[in-house]
Amino acid sequence: MQNKYFPRLKDLREDTDKNQEEIANVIGTSQSYYAQYENGKRSIPFERVVDIARYYNVSLDYIAGITNDKKGIGYTTETKSKKYEKGLNQIIQVAENLKKIKE
Repeated sequence: MQNKYFPRLKDLREDTDKNQEEIANVIGTSQSYYAQYENGKRSIPFERVVDIARYYNVSLDYIAGITNDKKGIGYTTETKSKKYEKGLNQIIQVAENLKKIKE
C-alpha cells in the first residue's frame, strides 16, 4: 500500500494555518525533521503520528490515507444513521410510554 500520510500531514497543517515549526513543537521534534516527515524523506515514528492525530482531532486511518473521513473508518454515514435511528426509536418509546400513562 502506498503511503498517503505525507500529503495528509501537509494538508492538515495548512488547513489550520500552522507552520512546520509549530507542529514540530507540538510533537516534540525539530522543524527540519518535521519537514522530512511531511516530504516523505523520513519515516515518522508512530508515537508522533498519534500526537498529530490528537492535535488535529482526526483518526489514524485518515492520516494513513485509508479513509477520507477524518473521524475514521468506524465513523461512516451508516454508523451515524444507526445512531440517529436508535435515538429516534428511544424518543418514540418515551412518547408511547407517556401516551399510556395519560390513558
